[in-house]
Amino acid sequence: MAEPLLLLVGALVAGAVVLAPLRRPRGEDAADDAAAAVIRHRVALEALRDVETDRRAGSLDDAAYAVQLAEAEERAARTKAALAAVPVDGTTEVAAARHDPRRTAVIAAVVVAAVLIVGAAVPATGIGNRTETNQALADVQAVERERQAEITRLLGELDPQSPDPAVVSDLADAYLAGSSREDLVRAAASLQLLIGLEPERADAYERIMSAYLRAGDAANARSAHASYAALPSADPVEEAFFDGLIALRGEGDPDRARAAFERFLEAAPDDPRAGMIRALLEDVATEG
Repeated sequence: MAEPLLLLVGALVAGAVVLAPLRRPRGEDAADDAAAAVIRHRVALEALRDVETDRRAGSLDDAAYAVQLAEAEERAARTKAALAAVPVDGTTEVAAARHDPRRTAVIAAVVVAAVLIVGAAVPATGIGNRTETNQALADVQAVERERQAEITRLLGELDPQSPDPAVVSDLADAYLAGSSREDLVRAAASLQLLIGLEPERADAYERIMSAYLRAGDAANARSAHASYAALPSADPVEEAFFDGLIALRGEGDPDRARAAFERFLEAAPDDPRAGMIRALLEDVATEG
């Protein structure tokens, strides 16, 4: 799985470096547009790297990570589409007019997945040269090998007859550290097993909701939310947080999202995520 992702990252960086200079003889304006588009896209990718870095540093819980990841992916998809829309000749025709925007977003999301595996697949400054690109790809391979080795180790420790909840929880986290749909599906399966072993474990529900949201599975996220809300140990703040996210991101229900986010702010006005929730409320009001 890693090899196709690595090829996509290499194609993105090489395309930005090689194609932009080749366009310059066609006109200074086109070259400037291309350079600006490359820079904007790199900034978006660096924002994705920052989200992953914050998560690895422990400053983001799974819920906040899921929200910031979705927002960063959306920005990266927009900048990728803008990069594709830069004219490749002297005409006014642009690439975006010849491609399905959804296809562009999917391609961008795949590239984003590769970047998130290592958290810094694109160099922090400047347009990467060949040496830097190769080092970035080597880093991606190394981190992914470590993750896969950890998964293999945990699977070896997992006793099918009497699974240890701690091993199952760690396995779920190892899968959640990936970004492919396959990883998210396996993370959800691990968390379902954990919930079966420890039905009152609230953090397992919170993580499985995050997994479903990242995978774009609103129906299962809502089902998990209903079970979570019924738990005696459920945190009202987290219940409101996920209720709003599922309604907004998965169900397209701004009214429910607004009510849930208002409950969140009423219960936890000083929560580190409060600023993000207020911004989402502003977006809901604008869309409404």
